[in-house]
Amino acid sequence: MRQNIYDNESFAMQYDKMRKEQKGYNANDLIEIPNFRNLIPNVKGKRVLDLGCGYGENSRYCIENGALYVLGIDISKHMLDIANKENLVNGIEYVNMAMEDISQIDKKFDIVISSLAFHYIKDFKKLMKDIYNLLDENGTLVFSIDHPLRIASIFEPWMEKNYIELNGKWFLLVSDYSRNGLREKKWNGEIVKKYHRNFSELINNITDSGLKIDKLLEPLPTEEMIQKVPKYIHQIDRPFFLFVRAVKWKR
Repeated sequence: MRQNIYDNESFAMQYDKMRKEQKGYNANDLIEIPNFRNLIPNVKGKRVLDLGCGYGENSRYCIENGALYVLGIDISKHMLDIANKENLVNGIEYVNMAMEDISQIDKKFDIVISSLAFHYIKDFKKLMKDIYNLLDENGTLVFSIDHPLRIASIFEPWMEKNYIELNGKWFLLVSDYSRNGLREKKWNGEIVKKYHRNFSELINNITDSGLKIDKLLEPLPTEEMIQKVPKYIHQIDRPFFLFVRAVKWKR
């Protein structure tokens, strides 16, 4: 079953509130967005597909940096309502579609981007093949996901977190790393489903599709981040995100 928690009214309300109240001080703004955008190649004159576009912020970023056309897709009508209200400019088209259905798209793209969405998809192998088929020759894929170490553990009802703090230092508790598959955890009052994949499954599914990995990134916190939110120093011991850039090559 395809997950669409962002159209759950209570969840969406809490998520929107969190993003607004923590604007400029949350992990998305301080860590994920700048590192993600640094991996996106020059978009000037390019056609871009934004998978799981959410509020449409990255779609707009691409247009404002010279992209010719951006197609943003998302399974959530709530997210697309906000995207259309706040981030719809000339050159962007937003479509309500699940990532599982992108083989239906009849366009080709120079660049495919996806921010913190692939971990919601069960069939990662199919997704990579679909993206390969949608990319033009020498096209580029850039995506971010929750770091595999961060979501590896299978949470039990009594578990609240997957790390412990000793003498002010966070120690990541890692279990079930090689048990790829579904992970469930309560967030904003809802059970959120994500799919854990260890590095070998991630990398092999990417390269088996015909894409060649160009860059892997596990960013360290900057001094500016730590000054704004001191706890982000613990990223050094407990990575939040993994970033991947891959390019299409002839097999």
